[in-house]
Amino acid sequence: MAAWKRLLRRPVLQAGAVVPPASRWPLYVGVTLAVWLSYYLYAGSLGLPFLQEDSTHILWMSARSPWDSFVTAVGDPAYRPLGKALIKCWYLLLGHHDIAWLRFHNITFNVLSISLVGLIASWLDRGRTRYLSGGAAALFFAALPFAYQAIPWINNFFYPLENLLLLAMTAVYWQARQRHSNMLLGVALFLSFLAPFEIEYGVMSGGILFALEVIWWWQKRQPYPWLGGVLFALLVNSLYVLRWLTIPKQAYGFGLPTLNRIFLISTYFLQGLMYPIAPLARPFMSRLGLSDIAAIWLVCLPALILLVGYLLKKRQWAALLLGGFWFVLLNMPALVFVNFDYVVNGPRLLYPPGVGIAWLWGTAVATFARPAPKDTRPAAARLWQPVVTALFLLAVLAANSWFVRDRVWHYRLAERPIKQLNAAALRTPPDEQMLVVNFPSWITPKTDIYAMGHHGAAILPFYIGMEALIAAHNEQAQAVREIQFLNVRQEQPYYYGMLGETVDYDGLRRYLAESGDVYLTQWQATQVNLAYAGRVTAVHAETAVATFGDQLAVALTDSASSDDAITLTLTWQLRQKPDHDLSVFVHLYGADGQLITQADGYPLLGLSPFWLWEAGQTLRDQRTLTLPDDAPPPPYRVAVGIYDPVLNMRLAAVDANGAAIPDDAAVLLVIEQ
Repeated sequence: MAAWKRLLRRPVLQAGAVVPPASRWPLYVGVTLAVWLSYYLYAGSLGLPFLQEDSTHILWMSARSPWDSFVTAVGDPAYRPLGKALIKCWYLLLGHHDIAWLRFHNITFNVLSISLVGLIASWLDRGRTRYLSGGAAALFFAALPFAYQAIPWINNFFYPLENLLLLAMTAVYWQARQRHSNMLLGVALFLSFLAPFEIEYGVMSGGILFALEVIWWWQKRQPYPWLGGVLFALLVNSLYVLRWLTIPKQAYGFGLPTLNRIFLISTYFLQGLMYPIAPLARPFMSRLGLSDIAAIWLVCLPALILLVGYLLKKRQWAALLLGGFWFVLLNMPALVFVNFDYVVNGPRLLYPPGVGIAWLWGTAVATFARPAPKDTRPAAARLWQPVVTALFLLAVLAANSWFVRDRVWHYRLAERPIKQLNAAALRTPPDEQMLVVNFPSWITPKTDIYAMGHHGAAILPFYIGMEALIAAHNEQAQAVREIQFLNVRQEQPYYYGMLGETVDYDGLRRYLAESGDVYLTQWQATQVNLAYAGRVTAVHAETAVATFGDQLAVALTDSASSDDAITLTLTWQLRQKPDHDLSVFVHLYGADGQLITQADGYPLLGLSPFWLWEAGQTLRDQRTLTLPDDAPPPPYRVAVGIYDPVLNMRLAAVDANGAAIPDDAAVLLVIEQ
C-alpha cells in the first residue's frame, strides 16, 4: 500500500540534462511549410458535397439538440457525440449546413495538429537537432498519404479533431508537469476525459500519459513514474467504455479477432508505419512474383529494424517510446474490433497513428541530416548526409503530395453528379420517384502505389443510399431508386463502382415503369455528369410531326440552345410494337448541309429501346447535341430519324400530311442565330 501511495504522490519533474543551444528556425520553417502543404493538398476539397457517411450523421442530428447526442445513440452504430454536437451548434447559428465551412474545420484541425506534432517532436529530441526534428516531423505528418480519406470527410470531424484533442492533451500535460501547474494538469486531464467522446481512439489517452511518465523516468528526470494522472485518465476512459456499452445504439460488430485477421491487419499497419519506403514493395511483387504480404514484410521489416536501431544508436529514446506507444495504442481499436476488409478499405484508420509515424521518421531524418559536432571530416565529406536527407525528404513529400492530390481529384469527380442530383430532386414532385442509373459509389485510380489496400475515393456506400444523401443536402425527403445497368457502362482510365441493384433489360423496364424522371450517370475520363434522360410514365401524346414506317411517331416537345450545346426533348409514340431492333439518329447540319454533330442511340440515353414496350406507349426522350470547338456559326438544322442498326437502313419517314420526307430525316428545329 505504501508503494502505491508513493506512485500516486506526484514527484517533482527535474529539468534533466543541460540542453545544448540550437537555432529554432528549422522548426518554424518546417511547421510553416507543413501548414502550407496541408492547405495546398486539401483546399480543393472545400467544394465537395457530403460524402460517405456524412449524410447519416447529418440526418441523425436533424431532429435532435446538441445535448441529445450525449444522452442517446439510438439508430446510430456509434456513440461519438462531441462532433455531432458541434455540427448541430453550427447549424443552429447559421440556419443551414454550410458544407465548406464544416470541411474547413477539418483542415484547420489538421493544421493545428501539424503544429503540435512539430512542437512535441522538438521536446522529445533534447539534442542539437531538436528543432530540426520538429520541422521534419511536421512535414511528415502534413504529407501523410492516408489522411486523404480522413480530412475531406466531415464525418463529425472524427479523425482531425480527435488527433487535435490527444495532441493538445499531450502538450498541456507535458507543460503541466514541467511547470508543476495544477491548473494545466486539470486542463490536460479534462482533455483526456473529452477525447473519447469524439471517437473511440480517445480511450487510449491514459496509455499516452503513461508513455510520457515512462519517458521522464527513463531520462532520470523523476525517481518513478507518477501514476496519479495516468490512473485518472484510465478511470475516465473506463467510464466512457461503460457508457459506450450501455447507451442505446444500433448494434453491429465484426466478431472476435482471429490470429489470421490480426496478422493481416498488422501487415497493413506495418506498411503504413514504413510509408516513406513502403512503395518499394510493388516492384518485388511484379518482378519476383511475391504476394502483397510477402513483399511488405520483405521490404518493411528490415527497414523497421534499421529505423529502430538507428534511433537507439542516436539515443532518441523519447521519440522512439512516445512514437511507438502512440502508433501501437492508436492502432489497437482497429486491430481488435474491426475486420480486415474494413481496414484495407479505410486508410483513414492510419491517420490517428500517423502522429507516431511522423515522430519516428522526423527524428530519424533530423539526426541523420546533422553530423555529430565532434565529426572531424572535411566539410565536403560531411555534406553528403544533409544532401541525401534533403533529397529523401523532398522525394517523400513530392510522392505523397501527388498521391493525396490525385485522390482528392477522384473525390471531385463525384462533386458534379451529386450537386446535379440534389438540384434534380428539388425539381421533382415529392410524391414521384426518381430513377438514377449508374451513380458513383467509389472511384479509384488504376495505378497502385502500395502493395496492400484499396486507396481510392469512397463516395457513397450501398448501406446509406441516395435518399439519405438528398435529404442531408436539401433538408427534405425525395423518393429515389438507384440501379446499375451495365449495358451503357464505359471503361475509363480509373476503376469505379456504382450504386444499386444490377438489372438486365427486363429489370430496367420494371423500374422505368415504376418511376418518374430518369437520370443516367455519364462517365468520362475527366468528368462525371448526371444527365436527364427522359421518362416513360405520365407522358402525354402530342401531335406528331413525323411518322416512321407506320410504327413510330415523334414530336418536338421542347428545345434549348447555348453557346456549346443544343438540347431537344422528343416525345415518341409507339403505334405498333417493333418486330425488330430500331434506333434513333439525331443530326445537326450546318448551312452547307454538312453534318456537324449527332446524338444517336436508343431513347432515354440508351436505356429504353423501342422493343421493350407495347403499342400505345409514349416516351419522353431528351437529347443533347454538343457543338464541337470548330463548329461553323448558325444557321443549323436538326433532323431526326429511325434506322435499323442490323440492316443499316432508315425507316421511311412521312410528315403530318403523309408526304414523304427527304432522306427520311424529319427536320424538327431550325436555329437561325
